[in-house]
Amino acid sequence: MKQVWCALSLVLILSGCQSAPIVGKPTALDNVTFMNLWGMYRHCQASVDLDTMRGDAQRLSQATSQQSAITLDLPLPKLLAQQIAPQAPRLAADPKAMAAACTIYTGQAALQAGRPDVAADMFRTVIQNHPQPEYAFYVDQARAGMDSVNRGLQHAEQNPFAPRSLLHVSAPTRSGHASSIPGSAD
Repeated sequence: MKQVWCALSLVLILSGCQSAPIVGKPTALDNVTFMNLWGMYRHCQASVDLDTMRGDAQRLSQATSQQSAITLDLPLPKLLAQQIAPQAPRLAADPKAMAAACTIYTGQAALQAGRPDVAADMFRTVIQNHPQPEYAFYVDQARAGMDSVNRGLQHAEQNPFAPRSLLHVSAPTRSGHASSIPGSAD
């Protein structure tokens, strides 16, 4: 009888890890919060003012980092922790992806406005803040943007009429090390 209770308890404990909600884990955003983030994202995409776009991108990034900062580390054995599946996303749009898209859009607008310093900063932000594999698309776009900054400044350095206040900025590579890329003005 004692063995039956032990076996039943073990099965209950192991199955409970997948079905019981974990307090303190980030949960899906409530509708009002999500709609506010969506409004900010749409405002960023529709804006033509670079400073407004930068503000929207920063607010989106801050909101998503606050949402993902809520975690609870459970003292589980490694074998058991590996068996717990991450929760599937429940939103049609990922707020962190919206932040990355807004930041890239702002970087592209900065390039067109002749502000390679702002563009490099925006692209660098995406590269540094979105290392997860599900955001590789945005990181690749940010790297392409950094390449555009690089090409534009190389062209400017070859132009005798270009401003001489250009500096080299570094952007992290896929390996995490910095590489020197021209791309910023004082």
